[in-house]
Amino acid sequence: MTTRPVGLHIDQNVGAAYIQINDKPVARTVEVTADVLVDLDALDMVVGVEILNLTSEIPIGQIERQFHIHSDAVALLQKIRPSVASFYTSFSTSAGSATNTTVSCEAVQPC
Repeated sequence: MTTRPVGLHIDQNVGAAYIQINDKPVARTVEVTADVLVDLDALDMVVGVEILNLTSEIPIGQIERQFHIHSDAVALLQKIRPSVASFYTSFSTSAGSATNTTVSCEAVQPC
């Protein structure tokens, strides 16, 4: 099992995204804001971040304070901020746009 960032999955149809931090099973989900949910494993480490509105800001500081998260995962979130929509706009300009997109971690940072 890896603990490295895995990818960013964007669904333009519903205007949501999932930032997968690692591939551990999700034990529980916690609402951070109305538009941001954090998936945690059995040890309360961040597994992923679900963004329900692509224009919502990712509350990185709050996620760092409230949950256990690796520094490389924080670096990944910082590269995507302020929102998935702004990251996707810059990414899709160079890569072409699609309704559903999976961005590998290599596109955001070296894996």
